[in-house]
Order: sequence, then structure tokens, then C-alpha cells
Amino acid sequence: MAVQVLNGVAPQWSDHVGDNVPVHAGEPWINATSHRLTRRRLTFLVTENGQNGGLQAAVVDDPAADEMINLYRMLLAEPKVWKFPAASVEARGDLRARVAPIEDWLPHLAVLYPGFDSFVAASGGPTPALAGAAVDAVTTWAAEHAMKAVSFHYVRTDTALPQVLAERGFRAIPLTFRSKLTLGGSLEDYFASLSRNARSQVTRERRRLAEAGIRTKRCSFDDMWPEMLALRCHLVERYGQKADEDLETTNMRQLLTCFGEDRIRLYCSFLDDRVVGFTLFVVWHDSWYLAYTGTYVAPETRSVYFDHVFYSPVADAIAEGARIVDMGIGAWEGKRRRGCDLTPVDLWVRALDPVTERAIGLAASVMRREVGW
Repeated sequence: MAVQVLNGVAPQWSDHVGDNVPVHAGEPWINATSHRLTRRRLTFLVTENGQNGGLQAAVVDDPAADEMINLYRMLLAEPKVWKFPAASVEARGDLRARVAPIEDWLPHLAVLYPGFDSFVAASGGPTPALAGAAVDAVTTWAAEHAMKAVSFHYVRTDTALPQVLAERGFRAIPLTFRSKLTLGGSLEDYFASLSRNARSQVTRERRRLAEAGIRTKRCSFDDMWPEMLALRCHLVERYGQKADEDLETTNMRQLLTCFGEDRIRLYCSFLDDRVVGFTLFVVWHDSWYLAYTGTYVAPETRSVYFDHVFYSPVADAIAEGARIVDMGIGAWEGKRRRGCDLTPVDLWVRALDPVTERAIGLAASVMRREVGW
């Protein structure tokens, strides 16, 4: 086994892991998100039995780090983004008084790609031996650098990684579901694939949106930029966070720069001349991936989210020959009702000291998978 551990996003990443990888490990996505996660990002490049692969990770050493990567906040804080069951959240108050404070959980190593995904990247998929070597490399580095824990975030159950992690003493903690829509030959095929109740609901929604004067269309990124930024900041604030216009600008602009206009698909919903919702997809091989979205919450725009996320984009994706639309994590019940297949997504964590082990064990005992909404 050969291992390289490099600070930052290694420029040789794509040459090492190849191009036949999921979007979050693809060169455009990696380059577009090289500034994300934490101040200290790491690249692990591994070779095992002649196959190359790699992982991306971040050292979490700031108590204020976002709950999407911060173990303590994800497991014990009052959630701002997650929709965990009420009983699970209510139990956290008592647990916080029984475990070490957030500072004692740091630093820890979070293994993931920006975009809420974690897997061993290798062209064509990793062998079990390569996946095991990559996990071993991460765990060894973490132990040698006094990390309190190693966590693999947003691991899908339909990959080889869960078994590899379980064999190495990692604990699975339920998080949410990832939603993917498998496309047929036409929009009519898509509607026909829905259950009778779902078809009725979709028909009512589309009729209601049309009667309200809502129209959705594909747009140019630069033409819609001010409206997208405003909607994005509105979404962030709706989840109880402080919107940072400069950060949101960097995030979305980098995506356009790295993927190029030809691999960006932007859909905006209009009420009269006002943009009330948008969804930004990126195209990667035979799939569309939902990267950003935002919708104003108001009575006259009820259900418009599904028009710019599903109904208009799906028609174009089918016409362009796409096979999959990846709708990401969260809001899974609404996506399921509109034809998505759901894959459970878990947090896998291994503590590297006894205090953190006890705290994670207690926190995990009350964790339940995110509810549908």
C-alpha cells in the first residue's frame, strides 16, 4: 500500500482517482469547493494492488464549525438544519449535562466531500482492498495527529464503505436519506410511474400553480444572479443561520466557473415578473445533480418548489438523455412522493479516546433518522 497525505486539495487529485467517479469526486466539483469545509483540508491518495483511489477530509478544530460537519453539534446541539424527531432532540438537553463540553471533542477529522457525500473515489469504483487501505490511512493519520475521533459523514448504505468501516470498529449513526430519480423515456413515463395518489397530487399542484400565474423556465445564470443570491440568503436565514452574501457568491460563482455554462442547468419560477424560486443543477456524465435551490415561502407560491426542482427540469433532463437526477439529502418524503428512490445515509464514527467514546455512545443512543418533510 502506498499513501500520500497532502494539505489542501491536491492538484493531482483527478489524475490519481480518474474521471469515472461520482460528481462530488469529479475535478470540476473538487475545484469549485476547494475553499469549503474548514481551514484545514486534507487529501488522501492511496494505491493498493495497482488501483488508485482517494478521500477528502477536514480537520474540525473550531467549536463554531457548522453542524453539518461538527460531531458535537450534529449529535447534541439544538439542530438548525436537521429535522430529527422531536423526542430525539428533546433528549439532548439531559445528555449535554452528562458529557464532555464541545471543546473536548476537538479536534476531530471529518471525512467527506462538500455536497454531503462520503466514499472512496476510484475510477470505476474501489475494490474492497482499496477501500480498506484508504480507511486505514485516514485512521492512522488521525491517531498520529491526536484527533479525538474520525467521522465519515453522509455514507450511503448502497456502497462498499459501510462494511469496511464496520470491520474497523466504526459505529453507524442514522442521519437521513438520499433521493435519486431514475428517468424513463418521456415525461409521460415519469408521471405514469407515480402512484395514483401521487399523480393526483401532482396534477392538483400543477393546476394550482398555473392558476396562480406561476411559470418556470430555464434561465441564464448571469441574467438571474441577483435573484438567485437573494433567494439563497433567504433560505440560509430560514434555517436559523446568518447569511453571508460574499460566501454564497463565491460558492455559486465557483460552480459556474469550474463546470462551465454548458454543464449548468438553472430553472427559475416566476410570479408575474418576480422570481420566487430557483434550482441550479450541474450535469455530470449521465446524471443531473441538484446543487442549489431556494424558494420564498408565501401562500401564493405554495408547492412552487416542486415545479423548479421536479416538473420543469425532469422534462428537459429526459430530453437530453439523462438517466438520473440526484436530488441530494433531506426533504425526503416530498421527493419520495414524486418518484424518488431513497437510500439511507449514515454517519460513521470512531472515537480515538475514552472520553469521546463515552460521549458519542450516549449521543448515539438517542439519535433517530431525520423525519420526512
